[in-house]
Amino acid sequence: MESRQNRKASVNASMALAFALFGDTFLYPFLPLNSSQVGLPLIWVGFVLSANRFIRILVNSTMVSLVAKFGMRTMTIAAVVVAACTTAGYALSTSVFIWIFFRIMWGLCYSALRITSIGYALKDHHQGFALGLSKSLQEAGSIFVLAIAPLLLQYVNAKMVFVLIAMASLPAIYFAWQLPVTNEKTGAQKPNVILQFPTTFNSITFATTFLIDGVVVLSLGILFMKYLEGVTPVFATTIAAGYLAYRRICLVTLSVAGGWVADNIGIDRAFTISLTFVSLGLILISVGWVGVGTSIIFTFYSINSVLTPASISKHNHDVLSAVSENATWRDIGAGVGALAGGFLLTSNFQDFVLLFGGLGLLVLLFIHIGSIQKMRELLFLWK
Repeated sequence: MESRQNRKASVNASMALAFALFGDTFLYPFLPLNSSQVGLPLIWVGFVLSANRFIRILVNSTMVSLVAKFGMRTMTIAAVVVAACTTAGYALSTSVFIWIFFRIMWGLCYSALRITSIGYALKDHHQGFALGLSKSLQEAGSIFVLAIAPLLLQYVNAKMVFVLIAMASLPAIYFAWQLPVTNEKTGAQKPNVILQFPTTFNSITFATTFLIDGVVVLSLGILFMKYLEGVTPVFATTIAAGYLAYRRICLVTLSVAGGWVADNIGIDRAFTISLTFVSLGLILISVGWVGVGTSIIFTFYSINSVLTPASISKHNHDVLSAVSENATWRDIGAGVGALAGGFLLTSNFQDFVLLFGGLGLLVLLFIHIGSIQKMRELLFLWK
């Protein structure tokens, strides 16, 4: 009975986050091409889109303290209400400063919702499956809004689209309200204002997000142009877009399957195998096997990123604080990786970065595991 209630709570928290994500998801394809329609100069688009990520770097540990003080249900309800207001606020924004204000508010909301959704999933007896299901539901919501919202632009103006998206995100309040009323408070903790030097596990998180969410995602089109003969820029862009779509499909489908496998073979073993394949994919891209390498990366990274919180919960007593610190390094890696990927677009060094990155991940994995024998056991190479 308790297991069933924990699963229901995890699903409700994930659905709340999925609906709350609607506005943020639509901004990424919308703003670069339509910023003038909503009063935002094109030069500010990159900063506005990344403002929420950088604010999370500063507030993740503080948000854990607030969740510990007020409880996961209360914080989830507050976050989804404010998230709907920020989406509606995009329609009312008339200056850069207003845009930045709403993006910062969304960053605070997402920080809280990410912590609570992971927290509820970790209460499930089958943590791997619960985390995979949570990620799958979130990505399904993003795919839905990416399919529907652009069509609305053909019938109403941009500001009205954001109003409609804000209204569509209101079910998040219902799912947040359905979360169990329990004594969730764990006592207010003093937030770590100064980020600690990363552990090997957090270093792995930083490296993977830097390489994949940053360098690989931004460089795919360039890499296809470099290694496929006779490919036009338009065709290379089309191929890259197809692989990025495949990435979201993997997040929806393989997150659940990977979580289920992890529950059966062990979270540490599944994490080690998936990260090893991610490293292999990076190395394959660096030697010109771009399609194969990218397919391997997106397939196994969808599993690896989902299992990270579960692996943290096994090795840390203060789970939410450890998850928050790991999320901060994830945000730093993705943010710095996006900046680095942008600079690399004008160079020919993407393959060198990916080669040394893939090898570096294997070194970090070995350090994290601690011995060759343990690594062989986790990789099924030694019994």
